[in-house]
Amino acid sequence: MTEPVSGAESEDDGEPLAVPKRSTWRVLADGLSPTSVWAMADGYPVVIKQFLQFCLILVYPAWVAGVLAAMAIYGLFSVTVYPVLWVLFWPVRAWMKKNRPEEYAESQRKK
Repeated sequence: MTEPVSGAESEDDGEPLAVPKRSTWRVLADGLSPTSVWAMADGYPVVIKQFLQFCLILVYPAWVAGVLAAMAIYGLFSVTVYPVLWVLFWPVRAWMKKNRPEEYAESQRKK
């Protein structure tokens, strides 16, 4: 009997395909949605779920403020600190690319 082919496998070699990683911006933006916050109570028994959803509705304004603050901090980091670190560690990347090309190529594929 043949096995069903799932959408997560390539047809040539049978290895699973990589699932694209969601960007940090997308994760933070999705966290602003009231339905995503409400869904945090899923999986609990009915009475506990209702109580958790009520509590989540009460803290939602603070949740939005926290997510917006996280987005601002992440944005500042990606504009200020990350480029400085990229320049500071350029000699290390250049040395790895020259002396250990296989390991360098693998580290670049992981991104």
